[in-house]
Amino acid sequence: MRVAVVGATGAVGRTILHLLQERSFPLDEVLPFASPRSEGKRLGFRGEEVVVLGIHDRWFEGIDLALTSAGSAVARRIVPPAAAGGTVCVDNSSAFRMDPDVPLVIPEINPGALENHQGIVANGNCTAITALMPLGPLHQRFGLRFLVTSSYQSVSGSGMKGVRELAEQVDKLHEEVETLTSPDREALPVGEVFGRTIAFNVVPHVEQFDPEGSGFTTEEIKMGNEFRKVLVIPDLVCAATAVRVPVVTGHGVSIYARFEHPVTPEEARAVLAESPGIRVIDDPVRNLYPTPLDSAGIDDVLVGRIRRPAGDDHALLLFAAGDNLRKGAALNAVQIAELLVARDLVGNR
Repeated sequence: MRVAVVGATGAVGRTILHLLQERSFPLDEVLPFASPRSEGKRLGFRGEEVVVLGIHDRWFEGIDLALTSAGSAVARRIVPPAAAGGTVCVDNSSAFRMDPDVPLVIPEINPGALENHQGIVANGNCTAITALMPLGPLHQRFGLRFLVTSSYQSVSGSGMKGVRELAEQVDKLHEEVETLTSPDREALPVGEVFGRTIAFNVVPHVEQFDPEGSGFTTEEIKMGNEFRKVLVIPDLVCAATAVRVPVVTGHGVSIYARFEHPVTPEEARAVLAESPGIRVIDDPVRNLYPTPLDSAGIDDVLVGRIRRPAGDDHALLLFAAGDNLRKGAALNAVQIAELLVARDLVGNR
């Protein structure tokens, strides 16, 4: 089996390569692809070096499976011809997630959606995946009907440029922390990635504001659409607020969910404790609860702060945290690829 990793020099692409090694993915040859400026670079894989290739019109020839992380615009250009040519593509961008003919898959929640794929499988939004990991099993047991999320998203969600922008601003401001009690706003550092000061701050603006004037951002709209599609609840009432926070890796999501059937925190903990890919950390007396930093570098989504609002036995509040580069992107893509291979849904060109 010949496997391509497109966007191999980016943060997600490098993590995919690492996971293919770590999880002993059954491939015979890996071919890393990237933009022309990265062509010719060498990356380590299974004790050897592989040369990065540039994308060209027939890049997919002879490739059985491609894991693509190249952004929506590039994906729309390179993925459909590859799928038409017999290469099964697991795409990490938002380009195909809402296409009714493309399954949007989280393997722990809706693996059956893979069965009817037509050459393209969409990997979900990193924040949506973090929220869906606990919501999936809770919905299966109690029937989700209403949902509000507030997400606290790390700067690595904007790539390494976002990480560098945070580091540069922290370095500039760290000796001026006391002045931030009454800052000179004109002197605060502002970068190209976030458009506002991200160091020692939070920014309630992820992606772009809806051009149709709804007041939501495209990230927030995307969250609701993906919840409905993955859980197959087309009439789910939901709303999201997405906030960028000065954290390097790991997204946190506060969840308020209302269910068709009554649910207690104890019942929810029991369901989640038995669900794959989830680690329940919920002991307030001992100050045990999830944080994004706790989730960085691990595969499981951490869930805690599970409680019920007074007067509503159908509702729960909880907090989830997950590594946006691993389960939120690269790991989920590799897990999809593993399912495709296990179910003999790839390699039959």
